[in-house]
Amino acid sequence: MKLVSRLQRAARIAAASFLVSGWLYSGACSGSSSPGSGMTGAPDIADVIYVGSATDEGLALLLGSKVVEMPSSTPVITSPAEGATLSGPSEFSYRIGAMALRTPRGEAAGARSFAWNELFGPERVASAHGSPMNGPAFLLTFSTPSNSKILRVFTQETSYSPADAEWQRLLATGSEIKLTVTLAIFDEGLIVPQGGPFVSAPVRFSPQP
Repeated sequence: MKLVSRLQRAARIAAASFLVSGWLYSGACSGSSSPGSGMTGAPDIADVIYVGSATDEGLALLLGSKVVEMPSSTPVITSPAEGATLSGPSEFSYRIGAMALRTPRGEAAGARSFAWNELFGPERVASAHGSPMNGPAFLLTFSTPSNSKILRVFTQETSYSPADAEWQRLLATGSEIKLTVTLAIFDEGLIVPQGGPFVSAPVRFSPQP
């Protein structure tokens, strides 16, 4: 029975991997400068900043998944406060919802070893954009009414401090900015059952020099 379970999980990983690979590489095959733009429904991730172990494959899977309405699992932005004026680069922090980690996590390392090593082999893993993601991951989206993607950051950390160039991008808007955080919980590169994506309530702030 365990072998059957491993095979089922391997098949899920294979399907997700090929789908995300199609999103990421079809743009290059079509001559487009935007990853995945040659494929219908492919998420636009060309401008995203990645922090730490977050990968473009994980982000493509998050953006290609339907948002889950589950208030107890929705991430919460803890800083800045609503309506705050930020003078200079500031830390943005957030946390997962109270129930977000109380979800099925799939099989452990044995299944991962079987799925990735047996199906794809070591060279496939080495050529991937990153190791399969595990645990919570957060997509921060900074926007205004006229620009829905001023700055986007994908990270597994629970805080983000913009570099000077990123802060200047926010400052250049000259207006109030809305921040939302999208959470997904990964297990060996897949979003776990009831693991999101979940979208936070927005927080608005005004950057100042």
